[in-house]
Amino acid sequence: MTIGGVWQLLAGLGIFLYGIVQLEEALNKIAGRAFKLFLRRHTDKKLSAIFSGAIVSAVLQSGSVIKFIILSFVGSGVISIRNALAVVLGSNLGSTLSGWLVAAVGFKFNIEALSFPFIGLAGIGLIFFSEHEKIRQIAKFLMGQGLLFLGLWFMQDSIYSLVHNFDFTPYLHFNRFFFVVLGFIITVLIQSSTATMVIALSALNARLIPFEVAVTIIIGSELGATIKIILGTIRGVVAKKQVVFGDFIFNMTITAFAFIFTSPLILLVRKIVGTDEPLIGLALFQSIINLMGIILFYPFLNIISNFLQMHIIERKINTTYFIQNASPKDPEAVLEALEKEVLLFICRVISLNLDAFKLGHVQIEFTPSIRDFVIDNNYLSMTYDEKYNLVKHVEGEILLLYTKTSEEKIEKMDLSRLNQLISAVKNAMYSSKSIKDIRHDRYDLKESAVDDMFEHYQFLQTQLRYFYEQVSTFFAHAEKQQNCYDDLVQLMNQIQKDYDLSMQQIYKKSGNGTLNNLEISTLLNMSREIYSSNKAIIYAFKAFFLNPILAEKFENIPAAVK
Repeated sequence: MTIGGVWQLLAGLGIFLYGIVQLEEALNKIAGRAFKLFLRRHTDKKLSAIFSGAIVSAVLQSGSVIKFIILSFVGSGVISIRNALAVVLGSNLGSTLSGWLVAAVGFKFNIEALSFPFIGLAGIGLIFFSEHEKIRQIAKFLMGQGLLFLGLWFMQDSIYSLVHNFDFTPYLHFNRFFFVVLGFIITVLIQSSTATMVIALSALNARLIPFEVAVTIIIGSELGATIKIILGTIRGVVAKKQVVFGDFIFNMTITAFAFIFTSPLILLVRKIVGTDEPLIGLALFQSIINLMGIILFYPFLNIISNFLQMHIIERKINTTYFIQNASPKDPEAVLEALEKEVLLFICRVISLNLDAFKLGHVQIEFTPSIRDFVIDNNYLSMTYDEKYNLVKHVEGEILLLYTKTSEEKIEKMDLSRLNQLISAVKNAMYSSKSIKDIRHDRYDLKESAVDDMFEHYQFLQTQLRYFYEQVSTFFAHAEKQQNCYDDLVQLMNQIQKDYDLSMQQIYKKSGNGTLNNLEISTLLNMSREIYSSNKAIIYAFKAFFLNPILAEKFENIPAAVK
């Protein structure tokens, strides 16, 4: 095989894989509410869940899309682990339809010419209807389908060339296990069992490999297909991991079963389709082993789901530390626990805001009583989104305890303090939300090729760094009321000056004509949200640290200073 032939094979594989990606992305967008409701309604029982998974995967020609949708359902508690596993079993069978289509028509027509209408119509749709989301996604779907056909033709043509220029006979006597591993490795590398099936069908059609070798490659691809889903849920919620591990168990068992009974299964296939239709036989073999998987596992879905839920448990991340055992019947004890919990909440928000702007190197001298809880290794190892969801969850727990406690008989002074603590929580949460809302803008500015945009990002980051360095100093004075008040006034003055300076710079850049309207709007929004976030932190401190007299005095600071 010439170098050109090798590159043609790789080009065909690349085009085919890119087509699959386009198909899956389009299907994810096209799969709207009606489609998801269909899945929800038809996955309430094991048998209907299997049929739904099989039918939808067959129609959409993608088991991965269905699995990822089902995983999102599981993660949000919409369907049970057991029924999700049933859908997975069905989707494994339904996704084999792609192999049937390629085997039946892929090598009997001029598939290169067949790809042209798809690509042509899709290209026109993507260019002229780019602002119409639904049409654009349909065009993307057609483009993916056309690229599948074109990639298949490239691979088919290059493999024919390979047959005439290379003798594979000495390698075909390797142990069957070698080809199982080969199928697994190919599928893991290209992350598509469909592409592995197409490669095997192409090689089989060109008589490059015998039927027995093609079968063992497909056996290996069954296990390799799970890796893509595993990689997509490494950091997912525990329910998703349970389903993915269940899928791994299914495919591992199917692989072992098919390997052990390869010879009887080949005899069965040949008895059904004969020896003159090896391509159909290979597609049938893949369908049979997945059907066997359904028959084998269906009676044990309850047992398997219970086993997974018992042995794959969530990593222990404490949401709250001090109010877990607090009883609303004892308001004094609740107040004491909330003092620590709310301070921890504020400090977690500070850590979260630093994380959002990649300012983790800024050392905050947190109050000693809660420092170890803020820098808990499990918490620090979480992603930003996981931390943000945890903070939201903690806010909910605190508010629930507050509501229940305020309904009890409680001293007026204690109720006043309780309200201050809740005000601190709400302000801190508002601060984190303001930062979260501009995370994408932060990335756009950081990666911008426009110097004025990048420079302003650095300017805002410097302002934030300085603000939180001052916050760190604030904690050292927090126990003394007057010092605490003075620090907060100073912080308020500082963020007002920073905000005014930021506005001046933006207006100056705007006047120079170096930025367009969208870029100016982005800078204004970021400056405003950072100011709002910093101000909310100050007000959280005011509510938490200042006594009612100083808190009221702080509220009456002239608006110009604020």
